[in-house]
Amino acid sequence: MENNNKTQAELYREERKERLAKAAAKNAKRSPNSIKASKTAKKVIAIALAVVLCFGAVSAVLSFFDVPQKVISVSVDGIEENISLAEINYYYFQNWTQMYSTSAQYDQYGEGMGVQMTGFDYTKTPDKQDYIDDYKNVTGVAVEDLGDIENPTWEDALTYSAYSQLIYLKYGAAKAEEAGMELTEDELKAIDDEIEEIRATAKENDYSINRWLRTQVGKGVTEKLVRELEIQSHLATKFYEKYTEDASNSITEDKVNAEYAAAKDDYDIVDLRVYSFAPELESNHTHEENDEHKAEHAEAEKKAKEKADAFIKEVKDDASFVAAAKKAILTADNKSTKDPDATTLVKGIQASELKATYGEKVSAWAFDDARKVGDVAVITEESGTSYVVMMKALPTKDMSISSSDVRHLLVKFPEKNTNGSATSSKDKDGKTVSTITDDTKKVTKAEAQKILDEYLKNPTEENFIALTKKYTDDVDKNGKPNNDGLYANVTESSSLVEPFKNWALEAERKVGDVEIVETEYGYHLMYFVKGNEPSWYLSVKNKLANDIIENGVANELEEINKNTDRDSIFVKWAIDDQNKRIGNILLNMGFSHAGHNH
Repeated sequence: MENNNKTQAELYREERKERLAKAAAKNAKRSPNSIKASKTAKKVIAIALAVVLCFGAVSAVLSFFDVPQKVISVSVDGIEENISLAEINYYYFQNWTQMYSTSAQYDQYGEGMGVQMTGFDYTKTPDKQDYIDDYKNVTGVAVEDLGDIENPTWEDALTYSAYSQLIYLKYGAAKAEEAGMELTEDELKAIDDEIEEIRATAKENDYSINRWLRTQVGKGVTEKLVRELEIQSHLATKFYEKYTEDASNSITEDKVNAEYAAAKDDYDIVDLRVYSFAPELESNHTHEENDEHKAEHAEAEKKAKEKADAFIKEVKDDASFVAAAKKAILTADNKSTKDPDATTLVKGIQASELKATYGEKVSAWAFDDARKVGDVAVITEESGTSYVVMMKALPTKDMSISSSDVRHLLVKFPEKNTNGSATSSKDKDGKTVSTITDDTKKVTKAEAQKILDEYLKNPTEENFIALTKKYTDDVDKNGKPNNDGLYANVTESSSLVEPFKNWALEAERKVGDVEIVETEYGYHLMYFVKGNEPSWYLSVKNKLANDIIENGVANELEEINKNTDRDSIFVKWAIDDQNKRIGNILLNMGFSHAGHNH
């Protein structure tokens, strides 16, 4: 299973600063060398040339057989195993593939959306694209992580990520082996299945698996290497999962309560009403450009503040706030259909989220100990935006369920309605829309009710599982129920349809609750297995566990990463070769400007 005043998310995006201008391309500068025209100099030059030619010939032969990729390695401090160029090739290509896929998917919603949302242009090779700190939220890589590079590119970021992934993987695998961890037969079979899928793809294209990997992924990448990396990845996952579990289990209730008491504003949530008035500027520039622009900004901010002051005069209670918002929305756009209630309600938000979305002053006001329900204020942030805010509920612990385990039995809607028509169709934009009739829904729900009645004769989880195996339409390719209908650890961020997720996370839900829930897929017979800790408790516990991880393994990994030498000329050659490969892929796809720099 697999979503006015503008919304605050829209405002936040609009108020972000423009992307930094791309850094100027490096100018290749060569210092002129003065060479004396003497017999000695001529002999030196001749000898040097001979060495270069000899090395070039040997290098060409070795490259053909992938020898450099296999035998040249880059030392990683703190790890006995070295990182080979072939491994860097593999992860660099994987990282490029991920960025290509993500950026291209965003472009489905409009040309240029991929670059806007990720900073990555999937039609160009990584070395042709500047990398700036704005993209850290996409990759996790800061410009300062890349070292002393004058004009960093996406090539640098993807290379750094490849190193980091390999360090993370090799460290975790080594620790797992130290602890005597081994892969299960199922895990080894899963790796075998992945290898066989690659082999089948290679065969379809008349390639051996090794030649396919070499040509498609990179020099030195072989079946053996992929298998080794997959084994290390599984072992590393085991180690990190166990380490995280141990860190979490070491957090006692007393530690949680002590941390909360010391920093409750970091964990409490608050309910507000918020309406914003942003400065309306005719031109696009910063406050600091010149006196004329500063004056324009000051005037625009003054007008925004006046609108906010006029708004707050109409606010007496919650209902009047919503009425004032409706009036303001219609004043800005008399055709607007935006809901003033939903648009202005900010529910269950933490201080850090308030600060990030609105500003430091709004957050400080909301979490001030002097606040009372019904308090209102106009707050102008550093951005120049004036916010009308109203306190709906004082800061308190978030008692909502952080996650839950539920089971479901799905009775899908049929492909045809009771009258013979299709239950879904395509609209003018090609999107699938539901055309299910009320009669069809009635019949489908009756089937679900019949199963529920059968369950109620023996209302146990064991019986629910048995009925799921017998009736559910949520099955795998072999026709078996997916995980016996169990969805563990359902959270707000889970990729589930809203009615399903809302039922699973309802605060009043009790163990053993059973109910029929309608979604776009059909009717779900839901069974509540258990709810986990309240959100506030889990937030505190996770913070304390993360502190343990940060001061332990995370610090060790950071030190290893920091002390790793990434300046090997061999790595640069390997990545340059990868960029050529990627450039050829893009050219074959019709992107004519895809060539690389080197």
